[in-house]
Amino acid sequence: MKYIIIILLSAAIVNAGVLLTNGDFELDLDSGWSQATSGVNITISRATNYDPDPDYEAQVYKGSGSGYARLFQATDIVTTDLEFSVYAKVYAYDNHTTAWCGAGVIVSYLNENGSLLGDTRICMRSTQCPWTNTPTHHIIQVPDSFWHNYAFNIDDELTNLSGVNPVDVKTIEVSLFDSTYHC
Repeated sequence: MKYIIIILLSAAIVNAGVLLTNGDFELDLDSGWSQATSGVNITISRATNYDPDPDYEAQVYKGSGSGYARLFQATDIVTTDLEFSVYAKVYAYDNHTTAWCGAGVIVSYLNENGSLLGDTRICMRSTQCPWTNTPTHHIIQVPDSFWHNYAFNIDDELTNLSGVNPVDVKTIEVSLFDSTYHC
């Protein structure tokens, strides 16, 4: 049996203020966030019991069967000199040699037409998962399935993506993403 869970407590892109709407999930998920799914065995929810504190967190879960679950939000930016931070718990597991899975918080960099230039994935992935570092994709492997804070400056992070010109980045999209193949 294969399980994947990604839970996000709070996401923020900051430059003299928080640019995400409902980045702490204290409002219903339809406030600021969009959802996209493919396949079955999917849950996207928010509750106060995913973490020991009394605040809300969001969970994106994709169980067995190929497909994905995604909770996302895009925001236009005027500069890439922004601080990103997220408090997340990520878990991904499969138990089959031909299957793969990956879960994470994805920060995507889009141009003025909304086309994907590249992304940063704070993630856990199974051995067979095809997610790898490339000139347009940077993998930050989570150390375990516990809650951790992850933070970086977008300008600094873009130095890990030689295929992305920072001047072309006009929108940042933050996603909670869970994907499986042949599980």
